[in-house]
Amino acid sequence: MPRPRVFMDFAVDNNPIGRVVIELFNDAAPKTCENFRALCTGEKGLSPVSERPLYYKNSIIHRSIRDFMIQGGDFTKRNGTGGESIYGGAFEDEDLSRPLDSEGLVCMANKGPNTNGSQFFVTLRDCPHLNGKHVVFGKVIRGYEEVIKKIADIPVDEKDRPQVPVVIANCGELQLKSKAQAGDRKESEKSTQSRERSGSAPSSESGDERYEKHKRRRRSRTPERDREHRKKHKHKRKHGRSRSPGGTQEASNSKKDVDVEETPEEYDARLEREEQERLAEERRRHLESLKSRYANSAESETGIRFKGRGRMKYVDPEVRQGRQTGDNNLYKR
Repeated sequence: MPRPRVFMDFAVDNNPIGRVVIELFNDAAPKTCENFRALCTGEKGLSPVSERPLYYKNSIIHRSIRDFMIQGGDFTKRNGTGGESIYGGAFEDEDLSRPLDSEGLVCMANKGPNTNGSQFFVTLRDCPHLNGKHVVFGKVIRGYEEVIKKIADIPVDEKDRPQVPVVIANCGELQLKSKAQAGDRKESEKSTQSRERSGSAPSSESGDERYEKHKRRRRSRTPERDREHRKKHKHKRKHGRSRSPGGTQEASNSKKDVDVEETPEEYDARLEREEQERLAEERRRHLESLKSRYANSAESETGIRFKGRGRMKYVDPEVRQGRQTGDNNLYKR
């Protein structure tokens, strides 16, 4: 069973900088991981205690210490003094045996033993002095170099607060593609078997008897009835042909619906592809907004587009002469 994974999209001063993917150690700290996962999805709704959404989205990174860690998760007060778990208050520590021995570890911030809430921090190096004091419940598996280090390089004030807002613009849980339901597979098998049975129904008449009956019907029909009979059979053949490809398509679609479960390598490749597509779309939108902004600013009030700025700005002599004539008329009045 693969471990759950969550994501966080960060923005610095309203500019997106990328996505961080975190794998959760739910086998060692299930209660802590469930708290973090639910706060990433926001599925618990409003808190009955603080009446705020139990959701990391739009919360900030309120503390950053170079070569040590970055800290966030305070969605109630946004200054490091608040935060709340999905369990209604602080909850107990789980596995404290895992050491803080590398960068990119995601750990619970606390005020002492058994005071876990919603605040977390990401290590920027090994922190042996914190071993046995903070629950390590996850690890950054994508976005450490591109996002976490970029956040750690942002200048801070005397209280280690970033000087520009670092916001979790979006967050949630990543899902593995699952297998098709066994019930759907059984239904498709039953429908296939019923079609096979109906197509191979045994006949009780011999070939000679059917031929004699056909000859008798042919002799008893008038020419008008014969034409109607041919027209009816032609219509049936036409609609029978149009239906048969549909049945084949349904069978092929039912086969396609039975997806195999993704391997970890395929899962990572899909996440990488989706991240590249998302970044390309963001760049495209940003370039379009810049293009429209500069196009609007380049237009003058008269609708004439001038090139250059200040003294280098080109002005049509006729436009300049018209402006001077208007100014002279004003002075004459």
